[in-house]
Amino acid sequence: MKKEKPKKKSLFLRVLVCLMIIFVLLAVMSFPLKTVHYSIPTNEVTEPVRIIQVSDLHSSWYGKEMNTLINAVRKEAPDAVVLTGDIYDDIVNNDNTRTFLKAVSAEYPCFYISGNHELRRNGWKTYREEAKSMGITVLEGENADFMGITLCGASETGDGRLTFDESVEKCAENADDGFNVLLAHYPENIDFYRSFGKFDLILSGHAHGGQWRVPFLINGIFSPDQGIFPEYAGGEYRFDSETMIVSRGLERTKNPVPRIFNNPELVVIDIIPESEEET
Repeated sequence: MKKEKPKKKSLFLRVLVCLMIIFVLLAVMSFPLKTVHYSIPTNEVTEPVRIIQVSDLHSSWYGKEMNTLINAVRKEAPDAVVLTGDIYDDIVNNDNTRTFLKAVSAEYPCFYISGNHELRRNGWKTYREEAKSMGITVLEGENADFMGITLCGASETGDGRLTFDESVEKCAENADDGFNVLLAHYPENIDFYRSFGKFDLILSGHAHGGQWRVPFLINGIFSPDQGIFPEYAGGEYRFDSETMIVSRGLERTKNPVPRIFNNPELVVIDIIPESEEET
C-alpha cells in the first residue's frame, strides 16, 4: 500500500493541473456581451446623436427571444441602429437574426448594409427584402440624412448592379459638407475610404476583433483579409480628419475557434457638438 501513495499523489496533481487549465481557458474564452462607448466631437452637429452599431451577428444566440442583446440595445436608448454587415449568415439558421431585427426595427430607425456572408449563395436579395419588410432602410451606395448627419451606406448589391468600390464612390459623390458617416463592412479598405476626403466617421466590422487578443500587447491574432496580426482588428483609429471605429462583432456561437480576451461587443457612438465636449 505504501508504494501506491506516490501514484495517488501524482494522479491527484495531474487532475488538479487539468482542472486549473480548464478554469483558465473558461476564464479567458470571451463569450459575455460587452458594451463599448465612443464619443466623437464635431462642430458639424448642434445636438447629440447616439448611434448603436451592430456588426457580424451571424445569427448568434443571445438568450431566449434574443433578449440579452435586445435589452442591451434598449438600455442605451439610441437614436438609430446601424447594421454594418454579416447580420445574417450563409450557413447557420437565421431565426435569431430575424427575431432581433424585428424587435429593434419596431423601436428604432435602422440602417443596413451588406457584409461578405450575406452576399454568398445569392442570399443578399432575400435578406435585403426581409429587412425592408421590417421597415429597415437598406443602403446600397445611397445616403440618408438623419438628425443633422448623413449616413452613407457602402454595400455591394450582389446582382451586378453595383460593386462595393462603386458603392463607396456613389456615397462620396452624394455626400454633403456636413458630418458624413460611412457604413462600410471592411476596415482594411481605410485608405480607399479616406482618399475621397468626404467621410468624417467610418464604421466597420468584419475583423471579429482578431479572434484572440493578448491584453496590452496584441490587439488581434488573425482577421479575414488582413491575415496575421491585423492592423485594424477592433477599436478606434484616428487619422488626420477621419475616425474609424471597428466593431469586434457579435458572433459567438458559429465559429469553432473561441474568442479569447475578445468579448463580442455592442458599440455605442455619441456624436456630440464640440462645445459639449469642452463643458
